[in-house]
Amino acid sequence: MLLPGCGPRIETRLDLWNNATGPHLRGACFSQRRVIPDLDGETFLGSGPVGAPISDDALASLARSGANLALLSHPGIYTERPPYRFDEPVAEHLIDLVDRCARAGLYVVVAFRSGPGRTEFSLHRDSAGDWFPADLVDERVWQSSEARNAWSAMWGHAAVLLRNRANVAGYLLMVEPNANQAALGPNGEAIDIWDADRLRDTLSGTQGDWPAMASAMARSIRSFDTETPILVSPDGYANARFAPLLDLEAVPGMVLAIHDYEPRAYTHGDAGSGEFYDPADAPVMPPEAARWMLGEFGVRRWMPGSGGFIAARMDALERAGAASAYFRWDSGWQPYESQENAWNPLYGSDPAADSPSDLSPVRGALENAWRANRMRP
Repeated sequence: MLLPGCGPRIETRLDLWNNATGPHLRGACFSQRRVIPDLDGETFLGSGPVGAPISDDALASLARSGANLALLSHPGIYTERPPYRFDEPVAEHLIDLVDRCARAGLYVVVAFRSGPGRTEFSLHRDSAGDWFPADLVDERVWQSSEARNAWSAMWGHAAVLLRNRANVAGYLLMVEPNANQAALGPNGEAIDIWDADRLRDTLSGTQGDWPAMASAMARSIRSFDTETPILVSPDGYANARFAPLLDLEAVPGMVLAIHDYEPRAYTHGDAGSGEFYDPADAPVMPPEAARWMLGEFGVRRWMPGSGGFIAARMDALERAGAASAYFRWDSGWQPYESQENAWNPLYGSDPAADSPSDLSPVRGALENAWRANRMRP
């Protein structure tokens, strides 16, 4: 639905991703994982299969702030350990969340963080043995054809469940694929490759070939859903340098989704670190793709100049016509947010804050940009 005011005609969901007429979607991420009681206890992530819980008030607050997109960075709906099969409680959680977003007036991108042969903890592999046991890291998807095939089956199943929900603006195949670190080389050796040509030469045709895996998943979706846009991120944790390796014409209706947290010393800075940013570093360099979005970006809320940094980044995205999702929005689950709020824009700039603040430079910058939204499902 087009809200009152000027705007281009939107006839299909793919039109929402037209950089020539956009941006049309601006919002934030909700990031969730499977609850592990032995790790998380009884309250930290809630008692359901997926946490932290996201309240209706949290969804409403995002919409009231002007956003029209919730990127649901969610566990996949198949089990992570073999035998790989449909996980009904996780799927029910996802469907309920998509429907509640619709009632709040939010489009959604459904993105799978984990799935067959890949746990959430692959995204935190450098912290294995620190805040979680190392054996929770499962990365066999990059060595196992069974796991790869199960990802394709999972996405085909998800398409059947979600294709008729009008607020689903896209399917994001995998959040931050990281075969460049988690796959094995031709001789079974560990790799850590950050050059696109070298990665292609090393993994092309192997089980760690992410571009081939992504194309297979996209074809699986298209066998059940011919319309919903398919978003695909490059290797290297959605790093734009690997985007040329992807086949964005594998099926009709594909969109490139990159992440950008540069300059990392600033965006990930500790309180009192003294880090700042060069204004020339705030804009994102547009990748060479007809349709693309910035699927994650952000800054720790206490960093000096954070509001100006986000304002400059949003301004650059406006000029590029690119949709975007800030990492991340408040879930409304206080046991989690009171401890894990470094990226929560509602908590202001006080590093010690354990509740939302009325003074938030990052939130102010986002709301200023989100006022341009004209579309609601």
